[in-house]
Amino acid sequence: MTAYVPTGSDLDSTTLSSAFVEAVRKLNEAEKTRNAANSSQAPKNNVTMSADFDGNSYSINVALPIAETISTAGASVITASDYLGSTYSAFTVGTGDAKSTTKMGVVLELAQKLSAAEKTVTPESDQPTNITVEISLETRIATIAAQIPFTPAFGDAGEVTLTALDYV
Repeated sequence: MTAYVPTGSDLDSTTLSSAFVEAVRKLNEAEKTRNAANSSQAPKNNVTMSADFDGNSYSINVALPIAETISTAGASVITASDYLGSTYSAFTVGTGDAKSTTKMGVVLELAQKLSAAEKTVTPESDQPTNITVEISLETRIATIAAQIPFTPAFGDAGEVTLTALDYV
């Protein structure tokens, strides 16, 4: 199990895969809210997310603008740029595992952590490839593509709930 600690943050999930899906969903909703409030401006649609009930998986695609800085040790530091504005992008960090202060930052952070977690599976031939994170310093875009498995269930009132599986 790949645990995630959300203590005091805007996330409730306790596994890394479900925290990633939750963060993407929150960013997707933030885009919708921003677009509705700013109908005279070009819409921001950097996140697509759908659920495939035949394959029981979320299909997620995210294109995040990024900025690069050089640390005092000479290493490249990549951060997600706030393309929505603080009214829509603010993320409460708390004392949990995530350290980013924007919704787009936490999506990139969790995507990188989930990708790294996939690489720890042994033997190497058993490593899942459900998520890819590509960072282009030329275009200043981080591209995330993911297929995250879920379990569908019916609630007491007939509502459908989708729970991301802890597949790593």
